[in-house]
Amino acid sequence: MSCADQMGFDFGGSSAGRFDGETLEQRCVSCRKMLRVPGWYAKVVQLHFCDDTCRKEWVERQPDFQPKLGQHSRRRGANWEIQAKLARERDAFACQVCGVTEEELGRQLDVHHKIPYRSFKSNIEANRLENLVSVCPSCHSRLEAQLRRELPLFGK
Repeated sequence: MSCADQMGFDFGGSSAGRFDGETLEQRCVSCRKMLRVPGWYAKVVQLHFCDDTCRKEWVERQPDFQPKLGQHSRRRGANWEIQAKLARERDAFACQVCGVTEEELGRQLDVHHKIPYRSFKSNIEANRLENLVSVCPSCHSRLEAQLRRELPLFGK
């Protein structure tokens, strides 16, 4: 599959074989399947899609960025949903403190920032997987309280 196919462009005819050289494996950000893309493209574009259908489905799932008056936003940047999902997958869908699983809990685990989100200048840095850990709501509350005690400047 070429990058033109991923981006939904139709240049007519087959695009197979147009890009010679290095290819890299990347995950479709929509369905998480592995796909191969030209190396130059993988270095320039961060979001990869299997096809136009996956791209459209991903776009539909993205939040709108219109302000919601009277509602407190808990958003953690444009990459939060993807990074939180990757953190939960990495942690095998289990709380990294007490070990309870999402199945046992009956809902998704919380994803906690080890260093508070607001201490970073960008969501890219704040939401790095190294800074995220999957926890159950009970352990999350304890971690937040501990963080407020240890780092009072980070409190609200």
